[in-house]
Order: sequence, then C-alpha cells, then structure tokens
Amino acid sequence: MAVAVTLVEPQYPVNVGHIARLMKNFGLKSLYFVRPHFDKAEAAKYSTHGNDILIAAKTVTLSQLRKKFDVLIGTTAIQATSRLNILRESINAEKLAKIIHDSSTKDFCILLGRESLGLNNEELELCNLVVTIDTKTDYRTMNVAHALAILLYEISKLQPSELPVKKSKKRVELASQKNIDLLLQYVSKLADASNYDLHKKPLLEAAAKKLLAKSVPTTKDIMLLMSLVRKSLLAIERLRQR
Repeated sequence: MAVAVTLVEPQYPVNVGHIARLMKNFGLKSLYFVRPHFDKAEAAKYSTHGNDILIAAKTVTLSQLRKKFDVLIGTTAIQATSRLNILRESINAEKLAKIIHDSSTKDFCILLGRESLGLNNEELELCNLVVTIDTKTDYRTMNVAHALAILLYEISKLQPSELPVKKSKKRVELASQKNIDLLLQYVSKLADASNYDLHKKPLLEAAAKKLLAKSVPTTKDIMLLMSLVRKSLLAIERLRQR
C-alpha cells in the first residue's frame, strides 16, 4: 500500500512547502502537481526537511494519475445536499483511513484542489472516493495543508504497531484494479441491455465505482459478481431472441 499526494493548480509557495514538510513527517514520498503556478524556489523555504520531496515532485495530468493509481481520493468542502449528487457524496477522514488500512495492495493518491476553488465536478468524476473533513460548523473550507495534516494523521493512527503480529497462513488474493475495471464494464453493459434509464446510468456507474473503492474485494468476489452479470446478460439475450 502506498499513498501519494497531488496538488491541482497550486499557487502559493507556502502551502506547497508545508505540504512537502507534512509528507516528510508522515513518511510519504510521492508528490505530484497538475498545472502548477508557484515559485519552486520560494516553496523550498517552507519545506524544511521535506525539500527532497519537493525536488523529486513530478508534473502530471489527471489522466496519467487515473492510470497510475488504483484509487484517486478527491477532497471537497462542499458536501452533497441531494441523494442524486453522487459526485459530492463523501466519507469522513476516519472512514478513509480504515479503507486505506484494509486495502494493503492498492496504491492511493489524495487529490487536493485549488486554494481558492477546490476541485471541480469534472475532476471529482475521475475520483473513486471523495473525502470531507467535518469541522462541525458551517465554515468547512480549510487551507489545503491543514486539511492534508488531518487526513495523514488519521491514516497514521491505523499504521501497524511495531509489536510482532501473528500472520495468518492462509493468503487471500485481493482483486486487481484490472479485474475491478472489467466488472464495472460489465455493469455498464448490463445497464444497457436491461434498458436502464439513460440519464441515471452515470449515477449507477459512479455508485458502483465508489462501492468497490470503499470495500476490499477479493479476486473470488469479483469473479463471482462477473459470473452473475454475464449470466444475466445471456438471459436477457435469450429473451430477446424468442
């Protein structure tokens, strides 16, 4: 399991520097930028011992991140007020930490939005999960570095203890992202074959993607679900041929 951090259109060197320092604090190494607009030399002044992370940081596109990581985690202060707003349906920091802890074979990337506007709907649509920090007030918008500090602290709380842990002899094979993506394709095909409401299909696909990202499916789980969907598609095809 690896956790990386990506900043979308970062502008302020102080935030970038503090984020590199935070990553050093919590043992993260991979930092990415999407369309950066900050002075790297100025950011280095605030990174302290995290300057090596800042130096090694890479500029990428969102599509490259989507291919590289199993789970993209969007961050937002705007929570869904309607049950139909799947994009803004979020989990809290504690739940995110538990998902990461339980998914030891997946690579995660936390996506932090613009300092002024955050992530837009198109960017959130690329994410598997969306996390919100509940400040218990109406003012939920946080500085990106402060928000990351809370997320990384919650994740670190579930890191394995240094005490020896008795390992199970039985090895459970977790599903690969390739198999999960294949299941999602079958879900889409089944929706088409069953004349599922066209305007609801994107919501269905987003819900399925989020459900699988929140769980820790094994290869067997995914294969059983794919078998069910395949048989359903065949049954629908037979009915149409009669």
